[in-house]
Amino acid sequence: MQPLKEPVTEIVTLTDEELLALDGLERDSLTPTPWVTESAAGPDARALVTAAAMRSMISRGIVTSSTVLDPRRYEEGSQEPARMVAVPALQGTAVLRRTSDAVLIAERKTERGTAYSYFYLFHVEGGVRVLWEAFDAAGFHLFFLLDGATLPEQLLAFVDPVSGAGEDDGDADEVPSAAFATSAAAARLAEARAVTTVLVLHREDTEGPTAFTLFSTPDALELMETDGEGEAAVQRVGAVSTATLTALVEDLITGTRPDAADAQQ
Repeated sequence: MQPLKEPVTEIVTLTDEELLALDGLERDSLTPTPWVTESAAGPDARALVTAAAMRSMISRGIVTSSTVLDPRRYEEGSQEPARMVAVPALQGTAVLRRTSDAVLIAERKTERGTAYSYFYLFHVEGGVRVLWEAFDAAGFHLFFLLDGATLPEQLLAFVDPVSGAGEDDGDADEVPSAAFATSAAAARLAEARAVTTVLVLHREDTEGPTAFTLFSTPDALELMETDGEGEAAVQRVGAVSTATLTALVEDLITGTRPDAADAQQ
């Protein structure tokens, strides 16, 4: 695996409708498309905005037609249908979004609205590569390439915008889910400036996704997870240090290796 020139490398920025145009309207969207959902809800409106998006990409030079690239193949009498061709960076991004070994999804809510980070994980020889897709309600999707070792730092900056995480862990509270709304822990978490739900999905998972919630407060970064189901469910919540969150994310990344299940047996 060749080292990246920069820990975080920007690849391309695409709008909701450009992503839909690249994927095709007949396919389910991999990520939310908040601007299209709000502004072009019906099928006719979606078809119109994606057609406009494709025209825009052609004018920007990041998508072209096969008739332009090789006009001799489309001379009079040719039966070969024309197709759209994206530049390598764009085509590679579209492919990587659908072929990762795993994805870590972080959905952050603040007083300014909801923002998303999708970290697509690829286990390659010698390490981990990450395609990071970040977007919010405006519907502009920013794509970056990361070294796997950089992911914990980027995730921390996303989930803890007020830099509440400290150097020490706090004691964990365990509260029955039925009583959590009126608990002291719930009152403490109400001070959070950002609430982020984290979900980890990977192809070879047999036990279900990993999920937890992070609360960024001025005094701490608190992690909450649910243990058990139904009436027996318990909410476990406590402050986590920067080092603990980093170790947690590193363990999650390691657990998504294609051979991780075999290694644990």
